[in-house]
Amino acid sequence: MSKNKKSNAVQTRVRISDQMHKCIDLMILEGLPLPLAAERADITRDTAVKNMRKPHVLQLFNQKVREVRENAAQAAYIRMSHLAVSSDSERIGLDANRWLAGVDGIAPVQKVQGSYSINHTFGGFVYPDLEPDDVMPVGDD
Repeated sequence: MSKNKKSNAVQTRVRISDQMHKCIDLMILEGLPLPLAAERADITRDTAVKNMRKPHVLQLFNQKVREVRENAAQAAYIRMSHLAVSSDSERIGLDANRWLAGVDGIAPVQKVQGSYSINHTFGGFVYPDLEPDDVMPVGDD
């Protein structure tokens, strides 16, 4: 057989419904389990399960998961950057900026703290050795 002849195999395109696309996106992007994603995509759970067993649907699902995983670090950085400038809470903005600085290799300012310790010791009372005073009256013998 010559190389110029086409093979007899015919490639067919397989279509995935818009609802199934939506179901897959909900599972991947929002982390929904299949039954909830199917419900929100307006298909039955059984239809979604049956479709997920098909090789081309599973291939699409795995491809989208791979894309999300490959871009997760960049997406997290972008979200933190947005949070750092748009947060209403100063504490959240501060934490986001610290995280960004750490990722970018910028060392945070170290808190300088000194501690002082002063010890006072009490040695007790010191009484001098005095000669006892004579309390006997003088001249009354």
